[in-house]
Amino acid sequence: MSENKTAAKSVNDLLQMDFFETTTSKTPENKLFDKSRFISDDSIIQTGYTSISYKIELNNPGMLSIIFEVEGMGAYPTYYQRYFSFNSKKGTILTPDNIFTPEGINAIQKIVIEKRSDEIKKWIQELKVNNEATYAEDSSFITERFAKCNSEAHESNMFIEKGKILFYKDDCFPHAWGPYEANLDIEFTYKELEKYLSGFGKSLLFTK
Repeated sequence: MSENKTAAKSVNDLLQMDFFETTTSKTPENKLFDKSRFISDDSIIQTGYTSISYKIELNNPGMLSIIFEVEGMGAYPTYYQRYFSFNSKKGTILTPDNIFTPEGINAIQKIVIEKRSDEIKKWIQELKVNNEATYAEDSSFITERFAKCNSEAHESNMFIEKGKILFYKDDCFPHAWGPYEANLDIEFTYKELEKYLSGFGKSLLFTK
Protein backbone atom coordinates (compact mmCIF):
# COMPACT_ATOMS: atom_id res chain seq x y z
CA MET A 1 0.00 0.00 0.00
CA SER A 2 2.76 2.45 0.94
CA GLU A 3 4.35 2.03 -2.51
CA ASN A 4 1.22 3.44 -4.18
CA LYS A 5 1.54 7.09 -3.16
CA THR A 6 -1.68 8.20 -4.88
CA ALA A 7 -3.75 5.51 -3.16
CA ALA A 8 -2.03 6.14 0.19
CA LYS A 9 -2.84 9.86 -0.03
CA SER A 10 -6.44 9.04 -0.90
CA VAL A 11 -6.73 6.80 2.17
CA ASN A 12 -5.12 9.39 4.46
CA ASP A 13 -7.31 12.21 3.12
CA LEU A 14 -10.48 10.12 3.52
CA LEU A 15 -9.65 9.15 7.11
CA GLN A 16 -8.66 12.69 8.08
CA MET A 17 -11.87 14.12 6.63
CA ASP A 18 -13.94 11.45 8.36
CA PHE A 19 -12.42 12.06 11.78
CA PHE A 20 -11.43 15.75 11.64
CA GLU A 21 -13.39 17.26 8.71
CA THR A 22 -10.13 18.56 7.27
CA THR A 23 -6.84 17.20 5.90
CA THR A 24 -3.17 18.00 6.32
CA SER A 25 -3.24 19.56 2.86
CA LYS A 26 -5.67 22.16 4.23
CA THR A 27 -4.62 22.33 7.88
CA PRO A 28 -1.10 22.17 9.36
CA GLU A 29 -0.46 18.74 10.89
CA ASN A 30 0.14 20.20 14.36
CA LYS A 31 -3.33 21.82 14.23
CA LEU A 32 -5.22 18.83 12.80
CA PHE A 33 -6.75 17.91 16.18
CA ASP A 34 -7.53 21.46 17.34
CA LYS A 35 -11.26 21.45 16.56
CA SER A 36 -11.91 17.79 17.37
CA ARG A 37 -10.01 17.02 20.58
CA PHE A 38 -11.49 17.19 24.07
CA ILE A 39 -10.48 20.31 25.99
CA SER A 40 -11.39 21.20 29.53
CA ASP A 41 -9.51 23.99 31.26
CA ASP A 42 -10.14 27.39 32.86
CA SER A 43 -10.77 29.11 29.52
CA ILE A 44 -12.58 26.58 27.33
CA ILE A 45 -14.58 23.36 27.35
CA GLN A 46 -14.73 21.49 24.05
CA THR A 47 -16.23 18.08 23.45
CA GLY A 48 -14.19 15.73 21.28
CA TYR A 49 -11.69 12.91 21.07
CA THR A 50 -9.54 11.92 24.02
CA SER A 51 -7.81 9.00 22.30
CA ILE A 52 -7.58 7.42 18.83
CA SER A 53 -5.58 4.27 18.15
CA TYR A 54 -5.67 1.78 15.30
CA LYS A 55 -4.88 -1.77 14.29
CA ILE A 56 -4.25 -2.98 10.75
CA GLU A 57 -6.29 -6.15 10.29
CA LEU A 58 -5.46 -6.80 6.63
CA ASN A 59 -2.85 -5.37 4.27
CA ASN A 60 -2.26 -7.01 0.90
CA PRO A 61 -2.00 -5.86 -2.74
CA GLY A 62 -5.80 -5.71 -3.03
CA MET A 63 -7.06 -4.61 0.37
CA LEU A 64 -6.24 -2.54 3.43
CA SER A 65 -8.51 -2.98 6.49
CA ILE A 66 -8.10 -0.92 9.65
CA ILE A 67 -9.93 -0.85 13.00
CA PHE A 68 -9.83 2.38 15.00
CA GLU A 69 -10.39 2.41 18.76
CA VAL A 70 -11.90 5.78 19.62
CA GLU A 71 -12.51 7.40 23.00
CA GLY A 72 -14.23 10.72 23.44
CA MET A 73 -15.78 13.01 25.98
CA GLY A 74 -18.98 15.04 25.79
CA ALA A 75 -21.89 14.84 28.17
CA TYR A 76 -20.37 11.47 29.16
CA PRO A 77 -17.35 9.36 28.17
CA THR A 78 -17.72 7.36 24.96
CA TYR A 79 -15.86 4.45 23.44
CA TYR A 80 -16.45 2.91 20.04
CA GLN A 81 -14.74 1.25 17.09
CA ARG A 82 -14.57 2.45 13.51
CA TYR A 83 -14.03 0.03 10.63
CA PHE A 84 -12.54 0.83 7.22
CA SER A 85 -11.76 -1.48 4.29
CA PHE A 86 -10.00 0.06 1.29
CA ASN A 87 -9.15 -0.93 -2.25
CA SER A 88 -5.36 -0.77 -1.98
CA LYS A 89 -4.89 0.05 -5.64
CA LYS A 90 -7.32 2.97 -5.74
CA GLY A 91 -7.43 4.14 -2.13
CA THR A 92 -11.23 4.01 -2.12
CA ILE A 93 -13.63 2.44 0.38
CA LEU A 94 -14.73 -1.09 -0.48
CA THR A 95 -18.53 -1.37 -0.38
CA PRO A 96 -21.00 -4.23 -0.93
CA ASP A 97 -21.68 -2.81 -4.40
CA ASN A 98 -18.01 -3.37 -5.22
CA ILE A 99 -17.74 -7.01 -4.26
CA PHE A 100 -21.25 -8.54 -4.42
CA THR A 101 -23.77 -8.94 -7.24
CA PRO A 102 -27.10 -7.08 -6.85
CA GLU A 103 -28.81 -10.43 -6.26
CA GLY A 104 -26.12 -11.30 -3.75
CA ILE A 105 -26.71 -8.08 -1.81
CA ASN A 106 -30.45 -8.79 -1.62
CA ALA A 107 -29.75 -12.28 -0.28
CA ILE A 108 -27.22 -11.02 2.26
CA GLN A 109 -29.66 -8.36 3.50
CA LYS A 110 -32.26 -11.02 4.28
CA ILE A 111 -29.76 -13.36 5.93
CA VAL A 112 -28.27 -10.62 8.12
CA ILE A 113 -31.70 -9.44 9.29
CA GLU A 114 -32.75 -13.03 10.08
CA LYS A 115 -29.56 -13.75 12.02
CA ARG A 116 -29.90 -10.53 13.98
CA SER A 117 -33.52 -11.33 14.71
CA ASP A 118 -32.41 -14.65 16.21
CA GLU A 119 -29.80 -12.87 18.35
CA ILE A 120 -32.37 -10.34 19.54
CA LYS A 121 -34.78 -13.12 20.59
CA LYS A 122 -32.00 -14.85 22.55
CA TRP A 123 -30.99 -11.60 24.21
CA ILE A 124 -34.54 -10.70 25.21
CA GLN A 125 -34.90 -14.12 26.83
CA GLU A 126 -31.73 -13.42 28.83
CA LEU A 127 -33.07 -10.04 29.90
CA LYS A 128 -36.29 -11.66 31.10
CA VAL A 129 -34.40 -14.25 33.13
CA ASN A 130 -31.77 -11.93 34.59
CA ASN A 131 -33.99 -8.99 35.48
CA GLU A 132 -37.64 -9.82 34.98
CA ALA A 133 -39.05 -6.79 36.81
CA THR A 134 -36.98 -4.26 34.88
CA TYR A 135 -37.69 -5.98 31.58
CA ALA A 136 -41.43 -6.05 32.27
CA GLU A 137 -41.42 -2.29 32.87
CA ASP A 138 -39.63 -1.50 29.58
CA SER A 139 -40.64 -4.51 27.46
CA SER A 140 -42.63 -2.55 24.88
CA PHE A 141 -39.86 0.00 24.46
CA ILE A 142 -37.22 -2.73 24.10
CA THR A 143 -39.24 -4.69 21.55
CA GLU A 144 -40.09 -1.62 19.48
CA ARG A 145 -36.52 -0.34 19.56
CA PHE A 146 -35.04 -3.64 18.39
CA ALA A 147 -37.70 -3.99 15.67
CA LYS A 148 -36.89 -0.55 14.28
CA CYS A 149 -33.15 -1.14 14.61
CA ASN A 150 -33.34 -4.40 12.67
CA SER A 151 -35.75 -3.21 9.97
CA GLU A 152 -32.78 -2.80 7.60
CA ALA A 153 -29.56 -4.77 7.25
CA HIS A 154 -27.31 -1.71 6.82
CA GLU A 155 -24.99 -3.96 4.82
CA SER A 156 -22.75 -1.01 3.96
CA ASN A 157 -21.40 -1.41 7.53
CA MET A 158 -19.03 -4.03 6.16
CA PHE A 159 -15.49 -4.84 7.27
CA ILE A 160 -13.25 -7.27 5.41
CA GLU A 161 -10.86 -9.30 7.53
CA LYS A 162 -8.55 -12.19 6.76
CA GLY A 163 -10.83 -15.05 5.67
CA LYS A 164 -14.05 -13.42 6.86
CA ILE A 165 -16.36 -10.44 6.46
CA LEU A 166 -18.03 -8.65 9.34
CA PHE A 167 -21.34 -6.82 9.02
CA TYR A 168 -21.23 -4.64 12.11
CA LYS A 169 -24.20 -2.94 13.76
CA ASP A 170 -24.43 0.47 15.34
CA ASP A 171 -26.05 0.79 18.77
CA CYS A 172 -29.83 0.40 18.89
CA PHE A 173 -30.39 2.30 22.15
CA PRO A 174 -29.57 5.77 23.50
CA HIS A 175 -26.80 5.94 26.09
CA ALA A 176 -29.19 5.87 29.08
CA TRP A 177 -30.56 2.49 27.95
CA GLY A 178 -27.14 0.99 27.26
CA PRO A 179 -27.74 -2.11 29.43
CA TYR A 180 -30.38 -3.27 26.93
CA GLU A 181 -27.88 -3.18 24.06
CA ALA A 182 -27.07 -6.44 22.26
CA ASN A 183 -24.15 -7.43 20.07
CA LEU A 184 -25.71 -7.70 16.60
CA ASP A 185 -22.49 -7.98 14.59
CA ILE A 186 -22.75 -10.82 12.05
CA GLU A 187 -19.72 -12.55 10.58
CA PHE A 188 -19.31 -14.82 7.54
CA THR A 189 -16.36 -16.65 6.05
CA TYR A 190 -15.39 -15.84 2.48
CA LYS A 191 -16.56 -19.33 1.52
CA GLU A 192 -20.03 -18.76 2.98
CA LEU A 193 -20.42 -15.66 0.82
CA GLU A 194 -18.70 -16.94 -2.32
CA LYS A 195 -21.91 -17.51 -4.30
CA TYR A 196 -22.93 -13.88 -3.74
CA LEU A 197 -19.65 -12.35 -4.96
CA SER A 198 -19.14 -10.45 -8.18
CA GLY A 199 -16.23 -11.31 -10.44
CA PHE A 200 -14.20 -8.53 -8.84
CA GLY A 201 -15.17 -9.73 -5.37
CA LYS A 202 -14.00 -13.27 -6.10
CA SER A 203 -10.74 -12.00 -7.51
CA LEU A 204 -10.22 -9.71 -4.52
CA LEU A 205 -10.95 -12.29 -1.80
CA PHE A 206 -9.64 -15.50 -3.32
CA THR A 207 -6.51 -14.39 -5.22
CA LYS A 208 -3.41 -15.05 -3.15
